Amino acid sequence: MMIQISIRAPDGQSRIQIEDESTLGKLVELIKTKTELGSFSLKYGYPLKPLDIRPSLQSTSIKDLNLRGETIVVAPLDPRPHAADVQAASAEPKPAPFKPKGMEPDETSLSWPERGGYLVLRVMPDDNSCMFTAFGGALSLENPSRVLRDKVADYILAHPGKYSEVILGDNPQRYTTRMRQMDTWGGAIELSILSDIYDVEISSIDVKSLRVDRFGEGKDTRVIILYSGIHYDRIAFCLDLGHPVEMDESRWGTEDDSVLSKARELAQRLQNMHYFTDTTDFVIKCEVCNWIGQGARDAATHERETGHSRFGEMQIE
Repeated sequence: MMIQISIRAPDGQSRIQIEDESTLGKLVELIKTKTELGSFSLKYGYPLKPLDIRPSLQSTSIKDLNLRGETIVVAPLDPRPHAADVQAASAEPKPAPFKPKGMEPDETSLSWPERGGYLVLRVMPDDNSCMFTAFGGALSLENPSRVLRDKVADYILAHPGKYSEVILGDNPQRYTTRMRQMDTWGGAIELSILSDIYDVEISSIDVKSLRVDRFGEGKDTRVIILYSGIHYDRIAFCLDLGHPVEMDESRWGTEDDSVLSKARELAQRLQNMHYFTDTTDFVIKCEVCNWIGQGARDAATHERETGHSRFGEMQIE
């Protein structure tokens, strides 16, 4: 079966397709080709952990590593300049680019000298639970996907007048049964409910439009997440890019408009990197029955009609 893996390298984000029966060695070669890097280390998961790519382990199958839907971060070990760069450098030496202490290539960040640190993008795994992980991590919850799915489902069933079939687009019992499954996407309804449950404003910034959708306006505390079409990540503040995510600040007072402005600035940078999926025309495939459709609306219709909720974006060459 063909699977997709997201790659984050210093020059941006991309995706590769590979047979799950292929070996780790084949994956490493594909990454070399995609990134044009000869030497690198790999990390994956959340929090990030090393992927051991020693030659003795490269016969391991991709299926055994359970990498389907993962995001792999590529960190150069010995970056070599291209010949043209070497020639230019010899003619007129240039100062080395600024690189903050401890900066990892998976972090897209903005220096914030007024506050003595950095606003950073914390990348969530592509496992259909990214929204729950992004929000739950901001609250330092253990096993956020499981906990938050159950809380959302229980809340819907406890408020039948507010969350009717008209609002949900499906029978509440069927809707909540699906939402408890770990491969079902969460969206605006779930964000609104989580805002009520935890009494926080959730500000969701859309990368493509830079629009800010606020769930739970009027509350005292704010969490900021970033929406890139079919994926959610978390916005956080750290004093040093080398600090672990456990030291992040990811909750702010709603009167702190400067952090929201800074987050939109970070989203603007990501937009320039085309860090979003245009959900109006991207081609998707149901990983349950191999149905193929176009756009988020088709996916939502297919999910309502079949109960299938595992989708992948198809790459059209």
